Amino acid sequence: MRKKIVISLSVILGITVGGLLISDNQKNISASKVNDYIHSKNIQSSGISFPIWSGFPTDDMGYRKGKNHPEGVVVHETANPNSTINNEIAYMKSNYENAFVHTFVDNSHIINIADTNNMSWGSGPKGNARFVQFEQVEVKSKDAFAREIKNAAYYTAYVLNHYKLKPVLATGGNRGNGATVWSHGDVTRYLGGTDHTDPDGYYASAGKKWFGQAYTMTDLFKLVQEEYNKMQV
Repeated sequence: MRKKIVISLSVILGITVGGLLISDNQKNISASKVNDYIHSKNIQSSGISFPIWSGFPTDDMGYRKGKNHPEGVVVHETANPNSTINNEIAYMKSNYENAFVHTFVDNSHIINIADTNNMSWGSGPKGNARFVQFEQVEVKSKDAFAREIKNAAYYTAYVLNHYKLKPVLATGGNRGNGATVWSHGDVTRYLGGTDHTDPDGYYASAGKKWFGQAYTMTDLFKLVQEEYNKMQV
């Protein structure tokens, strides 16, 4: 009888261990190679600069809940592979009547050019009335993309922490309800008033090109949570 019990326990333990191994393998398969690279290289954010431009409008520019009360962050990308962060900023200052965002991000800069206490207009009327918005410039190397992602995650977490908002990703499950972290594509899907899908395509193509795996907003959100948690300490 004792022998049978031991054998039975061995079978149960074997199944359990096997299950853990399968789970670990699945975890490794689904893990983000970009995030792993950032962790392995101990990449740090570039820090934020605040050259707020006085030319942006401020009168009657409060969010739907009033000035100083954004409800989250929208992530954009410029869709211009041949531009630089300084060129994008200069262009936006010259064309702000059509569209502008609060901040620009690349692999070595986080440049906040418009007061985040006031809304900008870059994601349609519903997104504009709710969210701080930033643009990512398309970069041209594996390491640059990883560093840009780190900066994007840090800036998103910074804004959430600054306005006392908790990180919640817009997903199909919540349809954006209560979410504080959005892509422009999420605004299109869940709020409307715009038809853009960035930065989804840029993330997917850059991730595949340099890391052999598409990058997603879900992957970015994991880094946002990490950065946000550090700020709470």
